[in-house]
Amino acid sequence: MINHFITLQILADELNNILKNGIIQDVFTQQKGELLINIKKDLQTNTLSASIDPQMNYLFVREQVPRAKRNSISLFTEIKNDQISSITSHLFERIVKINLSSGLQLLFHLFGTASSNVFLLNQDKIIINAFKNSKEFINKQYKIVFDESDFSYENLIADFNTFKNIFLKDFEKTTYSALKSTYPFLGSTITREVLHRSGVEDKLHLDKLTNEDCRRIFQELINIFTEASKPSPTIYYSGDLPRVFSIIKLRHLSGSSSETYESVNEAIKTFIIKSFRIHDIDKEKKDLIIRIKNELDKIIRTKKAIEVEILNAKRADEYEKIAKIIMANLQHLTKGTKEIDIEDIFNNNKLIHITLDPKLSPVQNAEHYFAKARKARAAATNAQVRLEAIEKDISLLERFLLHLDGCQTREHLNEFKEENEKELKRLGLIADKEKSESLPFRVFTLKGGFEVWVGKSAEKNDLLTMKYAKPNDLWFHARGVGGSHVVLKITNTKIKPPKEIIMQAAGIAAYFSKMRNASNVPVSYCERKYIRKPKGSQPGTVVLDREKVIFVDPEIPVNN
Repeated sequence: MINHFITLQILADELNNILKNGIIQDVFTQQKGELLINIKKDLQTNTLSASIDPQMNYLFVREQVPRAKRNSISLFTEIKNDQISSITSHLFERIVKINLSSGLQLLFHLFGTASSNVFLLNQDKIIINAFKNSKEFINKQYKIVFDESDFSYENLIADFNTFKNIFLKDFEKTTYSALKSTYPFLGSTITREVLHRSGVEDKLHLDKLTNEDCRRIFQELINIFTEASKPSPTIYYSGDLPRVFSIIKLRHLSGSSSETYESVNEAIKTFIIKSFRIHDIDKEKKDLIIRIKNELDKIIRTKKAIEVEILNAKRADEYEKIAKIIMANLQHLTKGTKEIDIEDIFNNNKLIHITLDPKLSPVQNAEHYFAKARKARAAATNAQVRLEAIEKDISLLERFLLHLDGCQTREHLNEFKEENEKELKRLGLIADKEKSESLPFRVFTLKGGFEVWVGKSAEKNDLLTMKYAKPNDLWFHARGVGGSHVVLKITNTKIKPPKEIIMQAAGIAAYFSKMRNASNVPVSYCERKYIRKPKGSQPGTVVLDREKVIFVDPEIPVNN
């Protein structure tokens, strides 16, 4: 009801008392859909705030709002230093008018729809500027929405028979829809209040309505218009959320908590500020929930991939079995054999098909299968550790979602973030101070949530390696050529990154080097703790005390 036409009439009177004879010092916008007008009167400057956002139409005066140094645009420069002669409202529509001493008129259309706007008119009612879509309206004749000359509330409610004839025109309607169509300016809240006070069901069809019902509805209309002339601006709450604003006491919301204010302007200001505060909390909460759900989806996908790794790693027993069969049949094997069908000593000597490397001797082929078995078992152990950690994270994220569902206030949300700050930062769900600074590096996210940071210059390479990289992070660089320092972040030292992740990080290092267009590029890597910078060396120059080399094709991950 903050832009109800009766509310705006009372508000216009209050604004007139506060701002009449004030000088307009500045008109600007620094937030989409909101117009701010700084007005000086009696050595004090106040700001008239107006929003044409369909979801939150409002107009109220507040303490001066300082103008932002950036993202602020001057508007309606024609009225700067003009004086306010009076502030009035349209008697029948949701329009507030500021009449200026120059003869210009500023009109606020607060319709609660996309057509809401602010227009500047000259003395001939020609639009000379507009807040929204100004090119569409400039130099056009302003059209009066309704003729106010013969309007009065008394004409609306003076005659019961006239009211009854109009009200009962369509018997297929319910009392609510009929009353709202008879008096569309009442709005939903007041319409419900009239019916509540009348003791008439809002879903009752008109053909079931008695003459006495009609009289009670008519009488409550008169009572409400009378109360509106002596307003009791009240905000009704649902929990901490401002739910309804009304200039009269609403009996149908008497069970809700409420606050009553001395002025309509003060009540509207409180309603808007609290609504924005709750909106900000809801937005922050919603954004955090989205981040948690996205992280949960990503971790669940990683879990499935690890489960596949574990399944593949279970082939260790098969590899070891093949190795033992080869060792048991050395007399039947010679170097150069590619494949053989041989008796399986572990399965009643049934034939088993074994693939061999013709470049290796029989003993070397057996050792090759033993090595594959050892590697598979190591991978299974590492994958199992990673799986357990990921399952804990899944449980943690699901608990976060459950707790956030109960956070309804700023205090609750802050308490949740403080209690879980360490884990929220670890999972990248809230900004870490280290990361909240805009990192001077390229950042890539790999499967499983592993992050790779890439230096952008020799100086940034030094910064990355010597300041940002941790001792257990893995450091990469294309071997023997110029290129970026690349760091694979290790957040949990108990979990070794899979070979696939190491290969990807090496591929990134090859890509950001002078070997970008080559293939099978050698890349050196080691833990950061084995890297040192010689005293007096050029930026980006380091020495590796330990080194491993891996051959990869230059590549950056997709979706980064």
